[in-house]
This record gives sequence, structure tokens and C-alpha cells, in this order.
Amino acid sequence: MRSRYFSLLSFSLSDDVPVFIEEPLSVVQKLGGSVTLRCSALPSTANISWRLNGQELVAGDSEDLGLSVRLGSLFIHALSNVTVGRYQCVASTSAGACASVPSNVTAAKLRDFEPDDQQEIEVDEGNTAVIECHLPESQPKAEVRYSVKQEWLETSKGNYLIMPSGNLQIANATQEDEGPYKCAAYNPVTQETKNSTSADRLRIRRSTAEAARIIYPPDSRSIMVTKGQRLVLECVASGIPTPQVIWAKDGLDLRFHNNTRFLLSNLLIDTASEGDSGIYVCQADNGIGSPSSAMVQYDVQVFEPPQVRLEMQQQEVVWGDTVRFTCQVRGKPTPSLMWYHNAQPLRGSPRHRLQGRTLRVSNVGPQDNGMYQCMAENGVGSSQASARLLTIPTGSSPRAAKLPLLRPLSPDKVLREQAPQKPVATSPVLAVDCSELHGHFSPAEAPIILSLPQTRKSDFYELTWKPRHDGGTPVLEYIIKYRKVHPPGDWTVSSISGAVHKLGLSRLQPSTLYEVEMAAKNCAGLGQPAMMTFRTGKGKKILPSAPEAPDRPTVSTASETSAYVTWIPRGNRGFPIQSFRVEYKKLRKAGEEWEVAVENIPPSRLSVEITSLEKGTTYKFRVLAVNVLGESPPSAPSKPYTVMGGGQPSNPRPVDGPYITYNDAINETSIILKWTYTPVSNTSIYGFYIFYRPSDSDNDSDYKRDVMEGDRYWHVITDLQPETAYDIKMQCFNEGGESEFGNVVIQETKARPHPRPPPETASQEPGPSNGPVPRPSDLPYLIVGVVLGALVFIIVAFIPFCLWRAWAKQKQATDLCFPAVVTPVSSCQYTMVPLQGMALVGRCPLDPHMGPTHTIYPNGEYVPNGKLPAQHLPGLCQVSQSLSIRLVLWDQVCFCCLTTKELKEYDGFMCRRRWIVKWSLIHCFHRLSPTDTHPST
Repeated sequence: MRSRYFSLLSFSLSDDVPVFIEEPLSVVQKLGGSVTLRCSALPSTANISWRLNGQELVAGDSEDLGLSVRLGSLFIHALSNVTVGRYQCVASTSAGACASVPSNVTAAKLRDFEPDDQQEIEVDEGNTAVIECHLPESQPKAEVRYSVKQEWLETSKGNYLIMPSGNLQIANATQEDEGPYKCAAYNPVTQETKNSTSADRLRIRRSTAEAARIIYPPDSRSIMVTKGQRLVLECVASGIPTPQVIWAKDGLDLRFHNNTRFLLSNLLIDTASEGDSGIYVCQADNGIGSPSSAMVQYDVQVFEPPQVRLEMQQQEVVWGDTVRFTCQVRGKPTPSLMWYHNAQPLRGSPRHRLQGRTLRVSNVGPQDNGMYQCMAENGVGSSQASARLLTIPTGSSPRAAKLPLLRPLSPDKVLREQAPQKPVATSPVLAVDCSELHGHFSPAEAPIILSLPQTRKSDFYELTWKPRHDGGTPVLEYIIKYRKVHPPGDWTVSSISGAVHKLGLSRLQPSTLYEVEMAAKNCAGLGQPAMMTFRTGKGKKILPSAPEAPDRPTVSTASETSAYVTWIPRGNRGFPIQSFRVEYKKLRKAGEEWEVAVENIPPSRLSVEITSLEKGTTYKFRVLAVNVLGESPPSAPSKPYTVMGGGQPSNPRPVDGPYITYNDAINETSIILKWTYTPVSNTSIYGFYIFYRPSDSDNDSDYKRDVMEGDRYWHVITDLQPETAYDIKMQCFNEGGESEFGNVVIQETKARPHPRPPPETASQEPGPSNGPVPRPSDLPYLIVGVVLGALVFIIVAFIPFCLWRAWAKQKQATDLCFPAVVTPVSSCQYTMVPLQGMALVGRCPLDPHMGPTHTIYPNGEYVPNGKLPAQHLPGLCQVSQSLSIRLVLWDQVCFCCLTTKELKEYDGFMCRRRWIVKWSLIHCFHRLSPTDTHPST
């Protein structure tokens, strides 16, 4: 019975101990974003649960918080202030429970820049300038951007270097680099960008002699870096001549140290280690003043994340005995420790004594069975290790108690506070003392490979398997090797813990057949191998090609006769860069050839010192990259670099500037120039400066400059504004300086072409489409034309209407009082004018002074008592010449009758062709004589 108990115990120890193969990583995410925390453990039957800030997450609470668990991983659907915190994954089996290292889920944020005044930065010409950017608080760390000449730089470009600290260094600064510089902070998680409140202004000064001085950092500093990260120590000096910078660590010169390299005057260590901690001194000297006056130091501390190993002092534990656990931990700064029993924090008690790094459990019993963990944190990272305790009843055989006690140790997993990245599973190593095992053991059988023989990925393959019979002892590790089949290559060998059953094979070649052999190793040795082949996917076809040209190099002074040339490489187009080559050209006269300065420069070096330069001579440098398929095109030439010393320059400054002979607008944004230049006293030049600005500007700072190097005498200015006049002038230059300005021309760019009307579709009516297209500026004229046309139309239409109204009124007046008149007598025409618009209906009303028998005949003659005088014949008008107007008063109506003589006098004005003419009553009375007050007289 006891034998069966220990047999079950051995199986339980090897199969039921929970071991993490993937622990959650810390994550920074914006509020509202989704978060995935991955966790997996062996054996596969282990139960995975989660804790938030030390509290168990149950199903109901998880749903209320927007959390869900699938296949052991925790999903936060929308991060909120409630779900931000410290998460832990717990793996439980029948052997006990283990807690993972904590995963901190933090909300991303980006604060505003602190208010700051504009800084004036002065640096000597030819030296390196530094623009500092004080980034605001950000989670994760903000990336820096710089506004340089109306362009935002995200990475280094040309002689503008963005350092890891966020500073901008401008190598070999010239007058062209003067102006304002502004920085911005970009949060890669929230994708927010915030600009600094002020812009720093850089000024370049020219001095004849200036002692060396350190311009950055302004004072000594302490730097903390994590082990394995890159260490960059900045040191920028200024002076005339350009000072030489020397680095030393703990008193030892670093110029010939293999672990360091230099970028301009900055010190770089690619992979920091514990031995890189110490005091670093940067000293600058240019031969003027005291050599020790320009000096600054860094106190560097290399931090190391915790590494943990858990040991048990006693392997056989009987009920009532005392057991001790010792946590072997290392890290810098010193980590803090936390003990767990079955994933629950342990507090000090009479039975549990915590002394330094040792946990002592006295009077053990069945309640003390399970998993014990030591958790270490130091601000740089976290790590944990675990061991299982199994107590044995009192009186058990000591030999039986010497069964192997497995002590699984978790990996030294470092959880750094950084942006989310794909977690990589690392495996623990099972520490088993094979010398304590007794009996006969056999090697493990070949594992069963589960992976498919084909993958779509071109450079990666995930190999998975499951173990067979282990031969009586647990599998300590798996030995895996793989290689290409055609042509056969060298084997790549990997060793992985026996608790892990998958391995990722990377850096594979596309569309290639690989073969794999793997075997399990236990205390009896290496077992039978399992073999398989697989083929990678096609992937993207890489065309054989030489590498891309490096960026334009920058040049800085190393000594009186040497200079540092620094560059940034570009893509290698699929084949690693094997070396670099630096070439130079002297700028004494046109036609100089490029010569090799240094070649076979290792690809890890991005800066080289060019020696034996001639004093007073001006050089240009360029860089080429080389791989197995050839060399890249040369980089753009560096700016001219003049070696100080040697008296006055052999090539004096040019005096007269170039003369612009032709200028014309090519299109709405480009102007072409042609010019001539006649050198004076055989003075050679390196090129031309072309300055241009809008003609309506009076500010010299609005001038932009194009640089034309070489002996070409034409240039196209681009990126101009349409329909804008520009002032254009030119200079030529060499190492002695710039010439005077030549003539100034004014040229206007062309107008922007008007868009053509869209093509007619089937729904549009057919018609001619070649008519003029109205411009937006013609719209006001079109509106005015339409309004004037409408007014003219109204006026023309109103004239016939007025004529018709006049005719209608005349006809109405005629028909009211003289209905019998058919044809008026031409020799005597009378005009009746109704005053005050009185309408006469039916018979004309009579004047009250007139008798009822009085009659008005159709010819307009008044006859008393209705009798026609003998001298008045019908149809004739015989009126006394002395009486020119007869007046008839009919109820405030005055009718004026003009004689034939007066009709002729007023013809065309009053009484022509029976036109009605309105006279006022006063006018009528004015025309009457005193004897003509009554019609009867």
C-alpha cells in the first residue's frame, strides 16, 4: 500500500506541478481601447483564473467590468478607470496554485508642455548646435518631433540628429541653420501630438578664436540605464578652432575600447552591462585656454531586473518538522521580496518566520502542502520562482522520503513598462538531481510532432509536439536541430526545457524545404529522434540589388588635420551591408575627381576619422555602402568642410555675383533661371546661392535659398505660389565666403489652370460643349447683367401698357359725354378735359346756373334753350375771334375748348388728335376774361 502511495506521488510530482510558459506583460493603452493579457501554463489541465489589485475576479464581476476570459487569456473590451490596475494570472492544479508576476495595465496619457520662454542659442560656425526639448509627462514615453525649416522631422535626417534623450543636434552648423526650432511630443498609443509653447532660436556666430567650452550638458549628470539597453552619453563642445573631444571612464581613455563607439562627439555603448557602471568624463580642448576648463562628467548606473532561484534546504519533510526556503535573488537596485503559498501572500506568524531572504515553516502538516513562491520586484522588472512542498506522515521510511522532490524554477521574466508588444513565451528549467534517482531508467521515446508540413509564413515556422513515454524519469530538455534540404546547410541547434512543447523557428528563407530532427533528454540520456520536413511560404520576392545610398554625411572637426565623417545607412535591399567606403574631393578647382579616403569600414561603425587633411583646403565627403551584390550609389556630398590653419585661404572670396540673363515661369509653381558668371582673377567657385521671396514682402527673413553646387548655369525654382511675383537674386560662393549679390529680377508665376467641366453623361441634354467656361470671378458681372436685362425688359413691356392705359382713358372720356360723335370736324376740334378725375355716367350733369333746356350739341357747341343760332350751321365751327376759350362749369368740371388758331399753337403739346390734356381749374380760370365767366356770354 505504501509502495503504491509513493508511485502515485512520483507521477503527481512530474505531471501536476503548475509551471507558467507565458505570463502577462504590462500594457499601456488609451481609455476605451481593448487590452489582451495572455497567460498559459502546464499541464494543459491547469485552471487559469485572474486577480485585479489582489481581488479574485469572479464571473459576475468580470462581466460588469467588461472583462472576459477565453483559453486562459483575459480580454478587457474597453479600458476604463475602473479596469486600470495590477493584474495577476493564477494557475491551479491538484498539486497547488502559482501566481504570475504582476502585469500593470496603465491608461495612456500625454500632458501639455510647461510654459517656457524662448531661448537664444549661440554656437560658433562649424561646431555642433544642441536644441533641447523638455518633453511633458507621458505614458508611454513620448516621441519627439522637431519643426525644421517648415518641415516636421520624426527621425534623423542629414546633419540633423535626433538623440534618444529628445535633443536635436545640428552637426557642422552654418548660417543656413539659423532660425527658430520648435519641438512636439507624440504619444504612439493615443496618437496625440502636442507642441511646445515657445520656439528656440539658433544664432551662428563667426569668431576668429574662441576657447573650447561644453555647451551640453551644462553640468554633470547621473544616468540610469537598464542592462541590455543602449547607452548614449551626449557631449557637445564649441569653440574656434573646433575643439577635440576625449572620453575617459574611471581615468581610462575610451578611444581604443572595443565596447564603445562614437557618433560625432557622443559616446555610444550598444549593449550596457554591469561593467559599464562608473564615472565617465568628457573633456574638450582646442589649444586655447586651460585644457581642464571644458569638462563634464556622467555618473552611470546600470540597473538589472531581478533574477530569482528558489532552494529548499531539506528534501525530506515529515509532519512536525521545520522546512526552510531560500530565495536567491540578484538585481539592481536591490529587489523587494514577497512570499506566496498557493498563490496567497504569506504574512509573518509563529509558524511562518520571514528572515531576510529565508522563509521558515515550522511544525509542518498536511495544511502546508502545495506551491511556495518567491516574488521579486525592483522597479526595473519582476521575476518569480516556485517550489512544491509535500509533507509525509510521521513514521514513514526515510528512504521512501528520498523520492525526487521536483523544484520547478520559473524563468527570469523581465516585465518592463513599455508599449504593448507581442509576448514571447519562455520556458522554465526543471532542476532534477539525477544522482538521487535509483533503479533502472531508459531514454525517453521520440516525441510526436504535431505541426503541419506547410506554413504560409515565409520566414517563420512554429514547431509543436507532445511527449511520449519518458522512460521513468521526467524529460529535462528537448534537443532540436533544423537545416535546409536543398542544398544541405549547416544544422541550427536549439535546446529547450522539457516542460515546453513548442518552439518558433525564425529567419527562414521563403519557398524553402527544411528538415527537423528532435529528441527528448532525461537522466538516462538522449532518446530516439523524431524527424519531419516542412516548407515555408513564398513571401515577397526580393530582387537582387545593391544597398541604398546612405544619407548625406556630416563632418565635424577631430583635430587640426583630421575630421570625423558620420552617416546614417538606409535599406540593404535584402542583403546585409558588409562594409562602407568614404570618398573625398578637394574643392580647389572644377573637375576635381573623387578619391578614396577610407574603405572596408565595418557595418557597425557609422563614423570614421579622416586624417592627413591639408590645412586651408576645403573638402567634400560622400559615403557608399557595399554588400555581396555590389556597392550603392554614392550619398549626397557633404557640406564643404574647410580645414583650419594654413594662413589665408588659397582661393579668395569671389567679388562679383552672377548675372541673371533669362527668367520665365514654367507653370503656376515653377520659375526657370539662366545666368552667367565671369570670374575675377581666376577665382574659382563651388556653386551658387539663389534667393527668392514674394515681391510684396519687405522682410529679408522671408528669403528662401536654393543651393546650386557645381558649374551648372541654370536652375528651376519649385514649390512657389500661383499668380505671385517673386524677387530673385543670386550669389556665388567658395571656401573664402560669398560674393556680392548680382542683379535682381522679378518674375510672376502663371495662374492656376481652370478645371475643365465634367464630361456629359447620358442624363444630360446634348449640346455643344466647346463654349467658354465661366470663371468664378465672372459671377458678379453675370448677376449685374441679369438684373439690368430684367429692368430693360420691364421698361419695354411697361411702355405699351402705359400707351394702352392712356388710350383707354381717352376713349372712356370721349364715350361718356359725346357718344354720337363719329367723325370730328377737322376745321374745329375741341378738347374736353375732366378735372379731378370725375367720372360722368349716363347723361352729363348740368351746371346749376344753366337751365334744364340748355343743350350741348355733338360738335361741342353750347346752345341756350336748345336752339341753334342761325349763324351756327351743323358740322361747322364758327366761333368769334374775340372769344378764344369757352368755359362750361359742370359740378367742378372744367372743359376748355380751344379755337382753331390756338389748336395750331398748341399742336403736339395739348390738343393734338383729341388727346386728353389735364388742366388745373386755376389754369382754366386764368385763361378766362371777366366777360367770359358764363358760357351764355
